[in-house]
Order: sequence, then C-alpha cells, then structure tokens
Amino acid sequence: MSLDTAGYIVAGAAAEIADGAYAVVEAGEHSVLVANLDGEFFAVENRCSHVSSPLDGGRVRRGRIACPLHGAVYDLRTGASLAGTLAPRGLRTFATRVKDGMVWVAIQPSFLGAV
Repeated sequence: MSLDTAGYIVAGAAAEIADGAYAVVEAGEHSVLVANLDGEFFAVENRCSHVSSPLDGGRVRRGRIACPLHGAVYDLRTGASLAGTLAPRGLRTFATRVKDGMVWVAIQPSFLGAV
C-alpha cells in the first residue's frame, strides 16, 4: 500500500462498478456501499438510519438510493436523508479515490450526512 492509500481499502476495479451501480465492501468496522455516479465514486454507510437495515438491494436513481425495506431515500453524494421524518438522520460518508483503475475507500467515515 502506498503512502497516499494509507487508511484506505480497495473496493474493487473501477471498471467493474458500472454507472448507476454499486458494490458493498467492509471498511474497518463499517459496511460501506460504493456507488458509481457518472464516473465518480461515492461511499456511504450501508445501513438505513430508519431501522438499521442494509441499503444494498435498494434502487439507485438520479444519485439517490432507496432503502429496500421501507423506501427511505438518501443522497449518495452527501449522505443526506431525503426521507423527512421517516429517516431524519443522514448517512456517514467515506472518502474515495481512484488509483491505477482501482477504487479505494477510507476505513474511517468522514462525514455524517446532513438532515
């Protein structure tokens, strides 16, 4: 691991996460959903703030993901909850980088999405 990827783990090859799709990886103690939105990669915790169910299996549209359990919606770029009172707390986000065709995700969260 190089100095600029210290504190990061490999989420996978950028070419293997299609536009509008996502992959789920374990980053430290967190399950993280890594999404490709128009060639940019964003990472959020893979846990709905409504009832703590996984977000993977949810539908991605226009940069947002809907929880497959109750439909709470989150912005994948910022982690912000767009669900109002259904899920008043946003999601933790994780820094991402692309290096040598691989997507790297920070092990520690960097932000709690705005309400």
